[in-house]
Amino acid sequence: MRTLECDVDATWIDINDHMNAQYYGIVVYRAHAAFTDVLGLGDDYVRETRFGKVVVQTAMTYEREVRRGARLAVDSWLLGVDAKRLHFFHEVHNLGDQTRVAISEQLDLHVDLETRRTTPMPPDVLARLTRFAAEQSATGRPEGVGRTIRLPVGRSAT
Repeated sequence: MRTLECDVDATWIDINDHMNAQYYGIVVYRAHAAFTDVLGLGDDYVRETRFGKVVVQTAMTYEREVRRGARLAVDSWLLGVDAKRLHFFHEVHNLGDQTRVAISEQLDLHVDLETRRTTPMPPDVLARLTRFAAEQSATGRPEGVGRTIRLPVGRSAT
């Protein structure tokens, strides 16, 4: 699902004449917030239920540099959900050359904002999100889900 399109702001360009890594995170955060709204877990949900979600794990992979003047798009997936957890994946694309420039995978927890502890989602919300995730997964999983950072076995980093 397309969750964001934006132009690279000139202030995002660093001394290396490309988009600084921190701004990939901002682009993904904005897409994630928009996706949260689409999923019905945004500000209205928080105000009405006093439940929210918090990010507990994230991994960003930078695949290609983004240069001044680029236009970006983010596509988002809800890969899976259980009573308290939501597994998300975001792909950032350069619309100019149609390349994927970054991916971000994250795990969010559903929380009770009064107790500040994890709590199960209401059954109707969980059922709706489970259906949504199943519909998205029917189109296939994006490449790069579940990547981890590790050095090759038997090799030195020097």
